Amino acid sequence: MESQVELRQLRYFVAVAEELHFARAAERLHMSQSPLSRVIRQLERDLGVVLFVRTTRRVELTPAGSLLLERTRRALAEIDGALADARRLTGAGSGLVRLGYGPFNGAAATRIAEVLRSGRPDLNLRLEQEVTPDSLRRVGAHELDGAVVMESPAAARRFAVRVDALKDEPLLAALPRSHRYALKAAPIPMKEFVSELVLLPREPAGVLFNAWLRGVLRAHGFELDQTVLSASAPWDRRLPPVANGEAVSVMVGDWASDLDSSLVAVPFDPPISFPSDLVSRWPPSEEATYVVETALRVRDSEGWLTERPPRMELPED
Repeated sequence: MESQVELRQLRYFVAVAEELHFARAAERLHMSQSPLSRVIRQLERDLGVVLFVRTTRRVELTPAGSLLLERTRRALAEIDGALADARRLTGAGSGLVRLGYGPFNGAAATRIAEVLRSGRPDLNLRLEQEVTPDSLRRVGAHELDGAVVMESPAAARRFAVRVDALKDEPLLAALPRSHRYALKAAPIPMKEFVSELVLLPREPAGVLFNAWLRGVLRAHGFELDQTVLSASAPWDRRLPPVANGEAVSVMVGDWASDLDSSLVAVPFDPPISFPSDLVSRWPPSEEATYVVETALRVRDSEGWLTERPPRMELPED
């Protein structure tokens, strides 16, 4: 008899396949690890195939698992889109635009929201802050119409979303006011920065950003050897360990005009740019189209892209 696979099993499978870590997938799904493992084992029994190779150190997709992941993402996106369209047809949720943003993307999201509302004063707009991996997942599941996120390679194909380059934001070093480079109000060389204890966002929420920052510094020949993770996630712009002189950290340029008196922000030498993208649901809804058109108009009129050319990626690219 042919096995009946549930949507719930497939959603759980996608979470594990994308995280390649059962504990992180369970956290993302807001459940404990043991029942998640049982669901995946049952799915493998129902399908008669092995989807994951599990060792004590890592989880990897088998060829069958990779194929199922690619097809399942597309299928779930279509199902979620159909459900959303059905709700919209009956008036459920009509007029609501949901826009996500990350801890470093608040200024861009707020500016886009202002222009969205100016064009449609009666618009019901909801801004939701979360870290980039969660925003990507929710846009792909059509729970958000769009989100301003940090640049994420292969996001279009991985999450079945549209991706548009949006903004290049200066990344600054956050220093205690007593720091020698704060007193000089001079750019801090990367070599000097990495010699300090550096505060990073707490993981797993901060994994993507931390990997990006390490990669940027590594590209210039430096490694982050001395780090400490923040007590909160997502990012707390007050940065208490920095304010207390215990560490240094980073912040985006948009924060520099609203700093606590105990903090100083200075550029890096050489400069670092933090890249943000706009991700939107695909296929697009009326709301997603309005968000994209507005955001790109703001991007171009205000010169947000200073390091990268405008680009657009679709899942099939």
